[in-house]
Amino acid sequence: MRRIAVCAGLALCMLLCGCVHDEPVLMPAYTLPPEPTPTIAPTIAPTPTIAPTPSPTPLIDVTGADIEGVDHFRQYLRFRNIQVYEQCEDTFVDAVLVNAYPLPLMCAASVTFYEEEGGEAIAEGKLQTRDGEYVLLLQPGETTVFAQIDTDMRLTDMFFELSFDASLGVLPA
Repeated sequence: MRRIAVCAGLALCMLLCGCVHDEPVLMPAYTLPPEPTPTIAPTIAPTPTIAPTPSPTPLIDVTGADIEGVDHFRQYLRFRNIQVYEQCEDTFVDAVLVNAYPLPLMCAASVTFYEEEGGEAIAEGKLQTRDGEYVLLLQPGETTVFAQIDTDMRLTDMFFELSFDASLGVLPA
């Protein structure tokens, strides 16, 4: 009996809980019409006017020449009266560095010796002024510079090159 009561209860439940199929229906009397989307005219931003870029004013040194590049002031310097000699088993280089620029220039320079032209460097020395400074402050005119090269080799008949330190360059003081 209990089984019959449970089966009857389930049957009643299934009858009452049956599947309901319902679809939405629009009823014009109760449904609001959709609002039209307003048409927005695109706003076109004006093209910005690009101002002409002024060309850079060239830098001019006190002689009136355009300063073109980092090596500009090097053109005012030249070496004269270069002497390579040995004394007390050391090699020395003496020279006069001429500054043709009307203001003081600052630089660093060295001398490099080679066994043959274009070969490997065999000895080197930094040029200094009489006061022992390796950063050379060159007044207009002539400045005596020298280098002592510590080596056991005889350098007086070797090729050599005088060069300015690229990291410092030649600059107005």
